[in-house]
Amino acid sequence: MKTKRSMKVRDCHNCSATINKGDQYGQRSVSLGKQCSWGIDQRPAEEIPAWAWSDYRVKVDICASCAC
Repeated sequence: MKTKRSMKVRDCHNCSATINKGDQYGQRSVSLGKQCSWGIDQRPAEEIPAWAWSDYRVKVDICASCAC
């Protein structure tokens, strides 16, 4: 995994270690569930079809030792 140099203090998502300013770290995306493509007031009355759902992903920081 490609790493980059941190410009601020961060926490590792995997091991909860502190990533200090100037240390190497990596980023990866994790899935937090599903989201619907319709707004709350535009939803149909029946069940929402499967094609309307998509993964909700967010980037998290991981330390250099967890990235290897």
